[in-house]
Amino acid sequence: MPKIAYINSKYIKFNEAKIHIEDRGLQFADSVYEVVAIYKKNLVDFDFHIKRLKYSLKELLINFKVDKNKLKNIFNKLISLNKINNGIIYLQITRGVQAREHVYNNKLKSNIIIYARHKKFNLPNNKFKGEKAVTCEDLRWKRRDIKTVNLLPNIIAANFASKHKAYEAILIQNNKITEGTSSNIWIVKNKKLFTHPSNTDILKGITRETLRILIQQTKLKLVEKSFTKKQLFNADEVFLTSSGSCVTPITKIDSKLINGGKIGNITLNLAKLYSKSFMNE
Repeated sequence: MPKIAYINSKYIKFNEAKIHIEDRGLQFADSVYEVVAIYKKNLVDFDFHIKRLKYSLKELLINFKVDKNKLKNIFNKLISLNKINNGIIYLQITRGVQAREHVYNNKLKSNIIIYARHKKFNLPNNKFKGEKAVTCEDLRWKRRDIKTVNLLPNIIAANFASKHKAYEAILIQNNKITEGTSSNIWIVKNKKLFTHPSNTDILKGITRETLRILIQQTKLKLVEKSFTKKQLFNADEVFLTSSGSCVTPITKIDSKLINGGKIGNITLNLAKLYSKSFMNE
């Protein structure tokens, strides 16, 4: 468990961290968040996270000015105070506290919640694992491009996956794969990469964006296009990306083995390419 958290300009004991019961993030999910990976005490893809945070705040008209350098200093202090080597930083910004009403006051003061946790990453070494996934109907709202804490449909799907001893649930809308509950989904077919285009149907994943850039260094062709459940099951390789999962192979979906249940070479090479990008930072 973390020892120290940051709440509204104060570093306090984690088990004493509190916010008001009428905070709009608590009552309405009127709040945005980011999860930043920490590797060897360094922040991974920090600038991309800040860019997406600003986008989410702007889309929800939450009146909070992001100070990148200040946030970075807070993150690094929490890493030090909690003695984190590898892990994640969780940042949440709520619209603020107001008597319960759907219409919000434009001048509310945001609540800022930040803490760090230890985490092990699935990196491409001799312990690199392929994981199982299950398919699920996508029940989420229509603005998935905004990283809000409105995650109840994700929780339902993630628990469905857990009950079936799966690492992730792959979400399906109108027979098209959107993404996972907390990840972007990729397939490989005939040495081409396919992933859902960035729009309001998915969250523009940070690891997804970094990998897109790195793929330009390879001879692989990337096609940003939605694909069907049938194409998912017939893929040569499947993998997911996220800040917490990096590049994780999916070797079984429902009862169907992908690539004979083995990690594919393209997935392995992309996992190495991505991990190298932050291991050298």
